[in-house]
Amino acid sequence: MRFFKSYLRLLRTKASVRFGSFFSIVVLAIVISSGLGMERLKSKRACISSISPAIGSSEELMTIRGSGFGDTQDESYVSIAGYRVTSSHYLAWSDSEIQLTIPYNVQDGLVKIVTKRGESEPSFFANRSNIPQSIRSDLQGGIPIISRIEPEEAAPGDLITIKGTGFGVSRLSSDIFFTANRIASATVQDGAESMLAASLSEYPWNYWSDNEIRVRVPDGAASGAVQVRTSKGSSQGHSLNLSYAAGSKSYVDRKIYVVQTDLDIENEQEASLGEITLYMPRPALSASQPSVEYREVKPDALIDNDRGDIVFRTREMSGKGNRQSFSASAVITVYGVESSVNEKKLPQYSAETLSLYKSYMSVDLQVPSDVESVTALAAGICGKEKGLYRKARLIYDYMRENYKIQSVLRGGQADYMDLPKRKTGDAFDFAGMYVALCRASGIAAVQLSGVVVDEGGSSHTHSWAEIYLEDFGWLPVDLSLACGLKYNGFPARDDCAGYYFGNMDNRHIAYSRGMRSIKASMSNNRIVRRPRSYAMQTVWEESAGAKSSYSSYWTDPIITGIY
Repeated sequence: MRFFKSYLRLLRTKASVRFGSFFSIVVLAIVISSGLGMERLKSKRACISSISPAIGSSEELMTIRGSGFGDTQDESYVSIAGYRVTSSHYLAWSDSEIQLTIPYNVQDGLVKIVTKRGESEPSFFANRSNIPQSIRSDLQGGIPIISRIEPEEAAPGDLITIKGTGFGVSRLSSDIFFTANRIASATVQDGAESMLAASLSEYPWNYWSDNEIRVRVPDGAASGAVQVRTSKGSSQGHSLNLSYAAGSKSYVDRKIYVVQTDLDIENEQEASLGEITLYMPRPALSASQPSVEYREVKPDALIDNDRGDIVFRTREMSGKGNRQSFSASAVITVYGVESSVNEKKLPQYSAETLSLYKSYMSVDLQVPSDVESVTALAAGICGKEKGLYRKARLIYDYMRENYKIQSVLRGGQADYMDLPKRKTGDAFDFAGMYVALCRASGIAAVQLSGVVVDEGGSSHTHSWAEIYLEDFGWLPVDLSLACGLKYNGFPARDDCAGYYFGNMDNRHIAYSRGMRSIKASMSNNRIVRRPRSYAMQTVWEESAGAKSSYSSYWTDPIITGIY
């Protein structure tokens, strides 16, 4: 009390004391406000609460949970051990959860979320292949052995656990094979078409160790043997019972196509042409298209399989008219699909399916399913219907009855969103609008692009769709063929309207499932897009320097053999 009275007397009589007190108060206020500001800034930054798995391998699904990630990715990204994860790896992005596939060859290190507000506090990730393992010698010489599978009965898309030994500490080139739901061709003697690789599935596994694998049952699997195949050999077949309570689906009438794709680049200037990177689409792998093998690629590719593309790069080209050619010849196996759905036994999407297939129910570069005109039309078509299969069929029937198909493809800049107003459109309009209406109705759907092959062996650029049903898998839908689209020499069907909702012939060759996002390597490079082509991707050509003048001549896939 005496000190306080003395301080007040000095405050009244001494100017230096008053100045010092004022200065101290200002400094204290600045310190407090800075600290509060830093705390507010920290609270706005991304915060990681968990990473699963914390120890993983390339191509596994990683889930990062926390807060402050942002509702959309935009310019934000995940950094793993200093490696910036590119857009093609992300499966889902929300403010509290990010799902991505672990990039190839990523090393041990810190995981950070980087947004416009800064970096999150890091978490640690370890690459399973870098963890030392004790060397075990056994009588089997490392050949994988399956001891049991849990559960013993499952449905397509379910997660099962395979236990045993000799699987390897990481997947690398190993795979799991299920009995395929195919009607075998009489010409096949080696049983090769009787098995289906789990790697054909979008989300094949989420854990792999030497004695345990957790893998999802792929679309197109059937009851029968399951095998693990590694570089050391194949395990014995272990029985797994698959239930199709909601219906049945089989892959039939195998055809093998030899397909060639060509591209020419021609210099239009006397000066040397700048470097051009070319992205030639590879056919998409799926249960109905399980094998793509390249016979010949000319010249040697820069990258032979960059997430769905063969990447070429031009050599130096000096002089007007100088030309370089690129080509690829592939052998593609295609099956027809026959399905029967019991809609009364189809469940709604589980929480796990909603998470895994979120990208197929969301807005993306190809599908603006949140546009008011689309959501309103979808609501008007489906009304109070809750069943996913039934809603998909209502949309199918509405479009078939109200829109007219045209055989000539519209220009590349045409927008399928004008289909409800024009009432007529091409295969891309029908497939794109169908997928948009399905997504707006809460149905997982994807647009496919590729070619159909007519009776004479000619290919025609085409687009169709697939929808995903719980405990069943992907269901094919081709609205344009159902509406009477006829290609020259394409075999006609009397039951097109019913057949192409759930069934597919063996004449569809898919090159893309959804829009493939390709990032330009440099911001000042000029890029070329080819909308309404046999594949959907954001970049087809990328040239260094805006002043390069050249012409490109892409051919649609040409059928050179059918077996």
